This record gives sequence, C-alpha cells and structure tokens, in this order.
Amino acid sequence: MATIKDVAKLAGVSIATVSNVLNGGRYVSPELRSAVLQAVRTLGYVPNGVAQSLRSRKTQTLGLIVPDITNPFFSGLVQALERSARDRGYQMLLCNSEENAELEFDLALALASRQVDGLIVIPTQDSPEYLRKLKADGLPVVLLDRIGGEDDLDRVGVDNFQAARVGTEFLIRQGHREILLLVSTLELSNIRDRAEGYRQALAAAGIPQDPQWVIECGKDAPSLEAVLEAIQHHRPTAIFASTNRLSLLAIQAIRRLKLGFPEEISLLGFDDFEWSTLLEPYLSAVVQPIEALGFQAAQILLDRLKGDTSPPKRVLLPCDLAVRQSVQRR
Repeated sequence: MATIKDVAKLAGVSIATVSNVLNGGRYVSPELRSAVLQAVRTLGYVPNGVAQSLRSRKTQTLGLIVPDITNPFFSGLVQALERSARDRGYQMLLCNSEENAELEFDLALALASRQVDGLIVIPTQDSPEYLRKLKADGLPVVLLDRIGGEDDLDRVGVDNFQAARVGTEFLIRQGHREILLLVSTLELSNIRDRAEGYRQALAAAGIPQDPQWVIECGKDAPSLEAVLEAIQHHRPTAIFASTNRLSLLAIQAIRRLKLGFPEEISLLGFDDFEWSTLLEPYLSAVVQPIEALGFQAAQILLDRLKGDTSPPKRVLLPCDLAVRQSVQRR
C-alpha cells in the first residue's frame, strides 16, 4: 500500500507539501499541487482520514444545509460552495432540509455530531436560535441567502431591497404602472426586502400602492391558482416574479390565460438560469451573483477556522439586470 512518503518521492516534493495539498494547510503553488495530485492518482494513495482527524482534531469537512436541492438557485450555490471548499482542501457534506424547520434542526445536530469543522446554512426561517447555540459551543456558522436577524452570526446574501427596487424601476421606465408582485412568503426577510424595494420604487414614481398587488403564492408549493386569480382580478400590464419558481409559475399562468406575452403582459423574473433563454420570449431577470455568494460564504467560514475573531460579518452583494425579450415597452 502506498504511503505519503511514496507520494512525496514521486512528486518530487516534501512530505509537508503533500500534507498541505491533501489537508488544506499552507498555500501550495498550482504546479506543485498538480504534481502531488497526479502522484496520488498514479499510486492510488488513500489518506487515513480518521488518524488525521484524531491528530489534528479537524475533519477537513464542512456541513451545508439547503432548503431545496431541486431549486436551481440552491443547487448553483452548492456547486459554488463545493468548489471554493475543495480549493482549500475541504470536503462538503450536503443536507436537504426540504423547507422543514424541524428537519433542518435535526440535520444540523447530525452534522455537528459528525464533527464537521464548520457549518453553512440557508435556513427555513430567519436567524434560528439553535445556530447561535451551536456557535456558542464552538462550531463556526455562516448564514447564506436568507440572512434575516441581528445577532453574532456571519451572514452573506444579496441586497434584495436594492435589487427589487432596480427591477421595479426598470418596469416603470418601460411605461408599466400596473405591476403585480409575486412572492413566496413574507415570513422570510429576503422576500420582505424584495417587497419593500418594489413598494419604494412605486412610491418614488408616484404610483399608488395597494397591498393586494403583492401576491403570496406559498413557500413549499407555490399556487398557480393564486397567480391566475390575481392576473384576472387586477389585469396587470407587468408581473415581477420574486423567485425563479414564481417566474415559471407566471409563464404557466400567462399561457393558461392565452395572453399575449409580452404584448399584453410583461414579465420580469428574479434569478437567471439556462432555461431563461430556452423559452420564448427570453426572460428578463434580476441576476444574483451565485459564484460570488458561494465564494464569500466559504471564505468567511474558512477564515473563522483559521482563527479570525473579528466582529460578525454581514456581506451584501449587488445584483445585475439581464434585459431580454419578456418585458415590452407600453
């Protein structure tokens, strides 16, 4: 069976360099890292993770809990986080809470019991109390995307208020005044921020605000019937869908009602994915920086693991606007 000494000899490096590559220690140049990994593959070397964990009291693993792995936005974040962690010598253990707060709690305890070095959570509700307790017990925690609350947890998300305001202002500039906002649930702070950005953009343009134009469609199973009813009742010229799934729901409702799209009704989405340019008209959307979100969350957590004791961080990243075919000028 190959040993770490064999890997070092074949790669032409020291044992310490091999250890740094495999265990996420000090920086190793891309050239040396490539040589070490090639030697590992050639020799079929398998590190003794249990022994390493006992010596270092570190498992080189991070826990990640997402609310719905089938959602393209969350799966995109998983990929970005995994890449960032892998580049630093960490593996990611992924759990899916299925938008269930009790399951999320159980999963977090299970990950902690497996001695993950840190935890990244996209929570089902704002600022869960159990995460503060886990951090107090010595487990570094970073909240991602849904970052409501004020406490000592690190947070990484986008500026949802500004993103929604910019999106609504874009619709207004295109001549729309009857704008229907679709939201999943106002129980989450990121969605509340999007609703507030929408409201303030309307107010700044002198457009009367009616709370009935903000349609809650459900977090777990968005309701097509609610969207159909809202369109038929309010007769909007534009819809602003505040999540990617609501964008699909809006398209389904528009097709069901046989409305001209975008001639009779325009649509602006939130989040941008491959399907945005597969269906015509191509979807205009607010674009979240998925790669940057994943990198920032992983960076903060790994810095904490290296001993960063600075005050809690709250990182808000800007969004972009992709203008395509689904919004037509009035």
